[in-house]
Amino acid sequence: MLTLVVKIKLLSSHFITDSCRRVSFQNWNIFSNFMCFYKRFRQQAYKVSLAGSLFFTGLLLGNVLFGPLSDKIGRRPVYLTGLFFEVIFGYVTALAPSYEVFAASRLLVGLMNGGIGLVCFVLAQEYVGKPYWAMTGTSMIFAVGIALFGALGYLVRPWRTLALVANSSGVLVFLLSV
Repeated sequence: MLTLVVKIKLLSSHFITDSCRRVSFQNWNIFSNFMCFYKRFRQQAYKVSLAGSLFFTGLLLGNVLFGPLSDKIGRRPVYLTGLFFEVIFGYVTALAPSYEVFAASRLLVGLMNGGIGLVCFVLAQEYVGKPYWAMTGTSMIFAVGIALFGALGYLVRPWRTLALVANSSGVLVFLLSV
């Protein structure tokens, strides 16, 4: 396996040219087409990590911005507004026509997710008494949500459809919260 990788790296500079932008099937050569695919994939691989980083950047900013905002305006209006926009930006993520729109919507979903996560935590602490704070602060709900999303991902394979179905639960939660 290691020798195959070394050979591909050594030969890649010889076979990868600007003709990789357009694939022609007239003179089909499996090795050169593989090298074109390999080059394109390596150039685009950073986008997966970037989308995740943008989401977590939004999560950080949401935690910082929504706390003081909920103290000034009130927790419930901030929660409802954040949940509404999280669902909207989640649908934008699912229907994004380009990577740039996808990345921007992931940042905004992270922003809303971080903000309403903080507000929900504080709201739960305010509704229950001090003896029950430990139960409201546990991450059992997150674990159940991740397990349910894994099962949903098994049942719904296309990622756009999965994002649409997963965001539909946000619509239900929003309607129950209003």
